Formats: sequence, structure tokens, C-alpha cells
Amino acid sequence: MTLLVVMVLLVILGVSSGAVLRDAVSAERFANNLRQQQWAHQQAELALRHCESELRKPDGSEPGLPPGLVLRDPVLAESRLARTEWEALPAWRQSANWTGIAGLSMARVTLSHDQAGVPVEGLQPGRPPECLVELQVLADGARVHVITARGFSPAYPVSSGVVPNAASVGGAVVWVQSIVLLGTATSAAHADGQRPMLDRLWRRILLPPVP
Repeated sequence: MTLLVVMVLLVILGVSSGAVLRDAVSAERFANNLRQQQWAHQQAELALRHCESELRKPDGSEPGLPPGLVLRDPVLAESRLARTEWEALPAWRQSANWTGIAGLSMARVTLSHDQAGVPVEGLQPGRPPECLVELQVLADGARVHVITARGFSPAYPVSSGVVPNAASVGGAVVWVQSIVLLGTATSAAHADGQRPMLDRLWRRILLPPVP
């Protein structure tokens, strides 16, 4: 009888220990996934802010600007931005503009590792963050800049340009987007040539065109 009781207690103890271990592993995985998401989100915000900052700079085509101004990245010059008509498929929704398989958007910027920084000492993002800019014509004829950015966590695999298999992708990738309305820079009001940001709408993209 004593042996039977001891065996039952051992079985109960083993089951309890297994449940505690399983819960600990699940909690660790959840915490790691949360860290990956936070790292990717920080990288995406860096790319988004970088492109927004560049768009406020003059691209050299504005008349009457004083010499010596810091010009924007030529990749983001107004003449090179894709123009999307109202209710047309936006450029950021076309996977080829991100993968380069069937084309490549001229207004896509990839940040260097120095620009992106290191989210955690000793850990580099799996891929540097990037942003894509396009001009969208609204229903009333106004034009706004649509900036779409994505950031990657350190565990995200480095891609060679092809679309990765969603089932095999590790780490995290976060997509964010802002729609900004920029004013016109005048030498009298803005001696540095910066265009004022009149309005800004931010959102996170939950269904991106590529994984």
C-alpha cells in the first residue's frame, strides 16, 4: 500500500513538474517574440522618420532657395516619386516594389546599419530597415506623400531579394505607414528650405504585401 501511494505521488509530481516547465518555456517564447516585435517596430519607425525628414528638405528644384542648403536624398526627388491616382492600386501594395523580382521602385530607400543603429549591443537587425515613398492624389485633387516603412528584428533572415517562405521566416517584421501633407517652403518663412508638415496620419499595416 505504501509503495502504491509513493508511486502515485511520484506520477503527480512528474506531471506537475512537466506542466511548470511547459509554462516556463511558453513564457520565454512569448517574451522573446515580444522583444523581436519591439526591435522590428523601432527599426520601422527609424526608416519612417528618416524618409519624412528627407521629404521636408528641398530637392533642388524649388526656385529662390538660398545656396548651401542640405538637399534631400536624390532617390526621393519629387520627379522620381510614383504617382498614384485616387482609388488606384498604391505602389506600396505591389510586392514587386519590395522584392525587386518584377521591378523596383525608384523611391525606395534602405538605411545603412549606421543610420539604423543597433537595438541591442552586439545584435544587428537581420536586414536594414527601408521605406518607400509615393505621391497619392486624393479625391479633391490634393496630393499627399505616402511613406511606407518596414523594420526587421535581429532574428529575421537576410533575404537575397526573393520572397521568403512565410512558414520558414523567423524573427519579426513590422510595417508602418504615414500620410503627410507638406506645405511649400519659402525663403522668407523657412530660411533652411524645410517644408512645413501641415498634417500627418500614422498607422500600422497588419496585412503587408510580402511577409
